[in-house]
Order: sequence, then structure tokens, then C-alpha cells
Amino acid sequence: MKTILGPGLKTRLIGIDGWFSTNILGNRDGEVLDDAGAFKTKEVSKLSVLDSILEPDKYPELYKDMYHKVRINYYPPKGDDKESWDNIDIFGWLGYKMQIKVNFLCKDSILAAPVVLDLAIFMDLANRAGMKGIQEWLSFYFKSPQTKEGLEPIHDIFLQKVKFENTLRYLMGETLITHLGLDYYEE
Repeated sequence: MKTILGPGLKTRLIGIDGWFSTNILGNRDGEVLDDAGAFKTKEVSKLSVLDSILEPDKYPELYKDMYHKVRINYYPPKGDDKESWDNIDIFGWLGYKMQIKVNFLCKDSILAAPVVLDLAIFMDLANRAGMKGIQEWLSFYFKSPQTKEGLEPIHDIFLQKVKFENTLRYLMGETLITHLGLDYYEE
């Protein structure tokens, strides 16, 4: 939810006072994350995503003082079902306060299966194209994108999608998408 909603809120310069999210998991992920040490690693990665997307140093009046809390709860009867709740306290023009509430119920394996299939196909394509090492263009498919040491990962799903599509266009010998729109009017 953070990588989808966060970029949308930032794009519209909607401020965020707080973001509380909790996941209820019954599968092995939930059991593992019930351990405080394992949860801490997950918490750090989940908390860092919004900083990367929102750029609070660049937009301090909108995101610098945002309160962000993440919880993961193991509940065995859920099995492979997952439930996540997000409460986002936002503010708009003239500081007007609003809230977004998301209750997402899904099956982890149903969400993951097509992603894994796509990754297998695109990793094969990268291999056949002679691409080596970290494939940043596939960040679109990962919660924790990998990058070359010293580079910040891109968590904004909109930017990830542009990078992904442009890499495919590059591999096909097509013109890269710039979104300038100027080419529409050239003769």
C-alpha cells in the first residue's frame, strides 16, 4: 500500500501527519515475524520506504514530522490469508485534516504467483540480452529493490514502472518514453 498510495499523495502534494499500518498473517511469514528480531528487520525496511518516496527533507512542511508506525501480528487461523489495515492521517489545502482507511484482504500466494512468473520470464530475457548483476529495472517487482552500492533504491511504483518499460523498449530497439508529448505535434 505504501508504494502505491505514497507516490500518489506526494504527486498531489498532500501532507501526511501519520501512517499506521498493521498486517495480520497466519502463514509461515507471520510466524517468523512474530519473533522480535525478525520483525525489527522488517519494520526498518517498511519504515524506510515512505522516507524514500516522500522525501521529507525536500518537503518538510508536508512530511518531516509524520508519525509512522508498523505492526505485524501472527494469527494462525488466517493461514495463507492476509489482512492489512492502514490508517493515513492527511492534510490538504489550508491544512484541512482528512483520513484514508484501507482494509486489504488477500491471499499472499495469489498475489505472489504472477510476480514470480513475470520475474522468471524477465530474468531469462535479461540473461539472453547479456545483462549481468543487479537488475534495477525489475525493482517494479520487489518490496526491497536492490541497487548498486551507493545508489538509493527507487520505491516509487510510478518511477519503477517507467524504468521497467523503458528497459523493455531499449531491449526491443524502440524509442524510450520521455512523456514530453512534443513528438505528437511534430510533422
